[in-house]
Amino acid sequence: MFCVECGKEPEELYNGLCDECFLEEIDADIPDKLEVEICASCGSVKEGQRWIENPDLYSIMLERIDDSIKTDQKIDSYSFSTEFIEQDLNNIQADIDIELVTQGLKKTVNKSTVIRLKKGQCQTCSRIHGNYYEAIIQIRPTKDKMTEEQKEIVRKKVEKEVSVKRGDERNIFVTAHEERHGGLDFFMSDNGGSKKLSKNIAQRFGGHITISSKLAGRKDGRDIYKMTYSVRLPPYEKGDFVLFDDIIYQVKEIGTSSGNIVLIELRTGKKNVIDKRDSYSLEVIGGSELVKESVIVSETEKEIKILDPDDYQTKTLLKPEGYRSTGDNVLVLKYDDRILILPEKELD
Repeated sequence: MFCVECGKEPEELYNGLCDECFLEEIDADIPDKLEVEICASCGSVKEGQRWIENPDLYSIMLERIDDSIKTDQKIDSYSFSTEFIEQDLNNIQADIDIELVTQGLKKTVNKSTVIRLKKGQCQTCSRIHGNYYEAIIQIRPTKDKMTEEQKEIVRKKVEKEVSVKRGDERNIFVTAHEERHGGLDFFMSDNGGSKKLSKNIAQRFGGHITISSKLAGRKDGRDIYKMTYSVRLPPYEKGDFVLFDDIIYQVKEIGTSSGNIVLIELRTGKKNVIDKRDSYSLEVIGGSELVKESVIVSETEKEIKILDPDDYQTKTLLKPEGYRSTGDNVLVLKYDDRILILPEKELD
């Protein structure tokens, strides 16, 4: 038994060759140049047809090398180690030691390639810079304009939901937002997410939505529409005082899961839940500016005597259900000729 290449008589042959001659015939190869495309705007890296945000460039270069290594069919497996040497800002040299394994034999070959960091632009950044949008979410007050607090709540809610969705889908983003007609407009890249987001905003404030569409073109034989989700906010906020059937209530809760509005009747302290569709018949009479502090003169189980905070005359008021005073003073609401006690437990 001898090697057909060199004539040696080894203990074992590999395809008719000794181990040295056999290993000389196996090799690996890699292209002289590789490319990694990086978005010049956000730094994302293209992998196949996807763009990866916040990439680990070192790991991506290793993957690109691994995908590019070509070996003989005789090879059972291989592993490699790499040293990267930065040539300039756009080119990185990779010196690679590849260990080839076949039929229990190992061989290490040394290869080199240059990885070019190619500048490109991901689809998301391209759309952002091109002011691309599929839907508009319009937030509008019933009258006057939104408060700064309402605007801040809406902005944070949009920001949060878009951030959560972008964890799975990079094509979801806010192209632009601006203040218009006392409210806010958000130009959104994704129609499906915009519909859900507008519903969440409407529920949060107890508002309602109207939907309209505009033909924007055709794609693959289909009509493409840009949608507008207009959220109309009610004229009241949590804590406001309202008239409903000439009875004074305080708005206790809006944005419930059912969409209903929870009111507290000040005279009795009882809770009243009304359908959102009826909420636009509520007449807002004011907010915290109507609340005044009054001195308690005397108190019985059902009544309480106070000093009118304006003219200091003694007034006798019925206690709301479950009301218990906790000091010498009490908070009251003054509206026209009515004075009503504010249940302390309902003021949080």
